[in-house]
Amino acid sequence: MSELQELSVRQIDESLVLAAEKQVPITITIQQNGVWVNYPSCLLGLAGNHLLIELPLPEPDVAPHEFTPAEKLGLSFKLRHYKHLLTATVAGIVNHRLGDMTVKAISLCLPTRMQRLQRRAFLRVDVPANRVVRASFWLGGRSAEPQGASSLPVWTGRVTNLSAGGFQLLCPYDSTAKLEVGENVGARIAFGSSDGTVYVDAQFRHLESDGVHDVIMGFQFLGLAQTAEGKEALRVISNKVAQYQMQERNHQ
Repeated sequence: MSELQELSVRQIDESLVLAAEKQVPITITIQQNGVWVNYPSCLLGLAGNHLLIELPLPEPDVAPHEFTPAEKLGLSFKLRHYKHLLTATVAGIVNHRLGDMTVKAISLCLPTRMQRLQRRAFLRVDVPANRVVRASFWLGGRSAEPQGASSLPVWTGRVTNLSAGGFQLLCPYDSTAKLEVGENVGARIAFGSSDGTVYVDAQFRHLESDGVHDVIMGFQFLGLAQTAEGKEALRVISNKVAQYQMQERNHQ
């Protein structure tokens, strides 16, 4: 099953201990100015009732984010066959001894809840030829969806492949006119009249085009594990991915 699994306290403890021993890479997800932002980090270890992660380096020409006590951080890391998802509260910034160096670390209160999703859900799968999945997208996040007679553009295309991490879309070349790689969008993905619709925040990541015909646009989902609505969307998407993977195997 690809559905999100709620972990027990014992499973949470075991996962954090193993991840700390391996010092696995970890992604921090926070909301800034109404949009989701990811920061790469690393799990450094456990210290009493706290989890220590590396303080992310600031990006060039961008003011560093100030991680403040009581701030909520979305975290995700890969371990064994699963991607683990959790929210943790910042306790403070501390100095942490790492070999011969002392590094700045974010100290987090140990989480009491954690979910995991099978990593295969993050493998891209082509949408089967007998399934039509369409997506509409617009500048800004999901909350910025144009309403009524808005002059803001909304573009539409056919989803060609999908994973719990993002999707690719086949759409007309003019859909890219006002969109630059790295910009955030809101998107509505429709799986058919009886299969449901999800709304997501995403980031435009890449473009494949010959400059004349339809283009393939790639999007990465943002912040899905950080809200109840996002988690529900993640469940729907991961279940669809599992269905498409099964259909693909049955036709091999």
